[in-house]
Amino acid sequence: MDAHGDASLCPLSAKQRPAADLARVLDPVWSGVREPRARRWPTADGAWDETDAPVALGFEDTVERHTSDHSDQPRTWQERRRVVRSLALAARQEQRLRPRGARAVTAIHALDERKQGKPRVLDETAASQAAAVLLAKHRVAGLVHVTVTTDVHAHVKRRYGTRPATTVRSERGRVHAASEEGPLTAAVQRLGWRVYATKHTAAEMGLAQGVAAYRSEYLIAQGCGRLTGRALSLTPLFLQDDHRGVGLLWLLRIALRVVVVMQCVVRRNLQRAGATLTGISPGQPGRQTAQPTTEMRRSALRGVTLSRIKIDGKRHEHLTPLNAVQKRILALMEVPRESYDKLVT
Repeated sequence: MDAHGDASLCPLSAKQRPAADLARVLDPVWSGVREPRARRWPTADGAWDETDAPVALGFEDTVERHTSDHSDQPRTWQERRRVVRSLALAARQEQRLRPRGARAVTAIHALDERKQGKPRVLDETAASQAAAVLLAKHRVAGLVHVTVTTDVHAHVKRRYGTRPATTVRSERGRVHAASEEGPLTAAVQRLGWRVYATKHTAAEMGLAQGVAAYRSEYLIAQGCGRLTGRALSLTPLFLQDDHRGVGLLWLLRIALRVVVVMQCVVRRNLQRAGATLTGISPGQPGRQTAQPTTEMRRSALRGVTLSRIKIDGKRHEHLTPLNAVQKRILALMEVPRESYDKLVT
């Protein structure tokens, strides 16, 4: 990308940015040495209202990267690393973390329950192993403190006949668990953080614009899915000339833009009218949607054909009449009805 002057914005995986490395970067934030900046969601006109509640916190650093291109030529560029915490993601992760800890405590306490058909925990080793399995199952190792003790019970078995009286000792493992607020608070602090890498300069894409851009990443993912899916069917192929492959990709990119524009136009017109579209879901004719995809509308147009035949040297043409749903789709696409009728004139 650097060789061709391109840029990107992508999150770094756990392998590229291990948890220990991320914790080291965030240490100044947790200790109060570095204050992350609050980021807000842009309004409908693209402006930033500082009175709105922030959606993310973050800061950025710049690192120098080195590699070799396909011609083994060394290349060096400046990569900006954006460390961002999504507040909504952190809240969702916390809502899942705390119940997991509570379920782990309940399951560990259940090890001591005496119940018919349930094996008893006989010693500390077995109790510790059972508790460790439950902590791993609920993914709360280090967040729940487990205490294992041994109760020793001795009773005298009375003399019987020639058998003398004896003292019988029995041991039973006891397990107690409790959530540790300190480690749990530290774990909550680590939630929601991700590291993004980009070659864009600060002038081209600031931290706030980067947060907003990546929140729309699913739109790019949808486009890639259409390229490799049934919509455009980009599949592996062999071409002796690389330029032919590049040309094919450009044609498919143009087709992808047409698909996306058609979808945006229809959804915008439905939103303006406050209406929905029905009759485009196979097997569910009454289903309504205000956000139909291009693929859904295309399936509703199946069966539309243009036939040309010659009889006694005279050409005859027949165009399938449109039903009510198909006529409405053309209207939402802002395609004049006359354009369709002219196909046979």
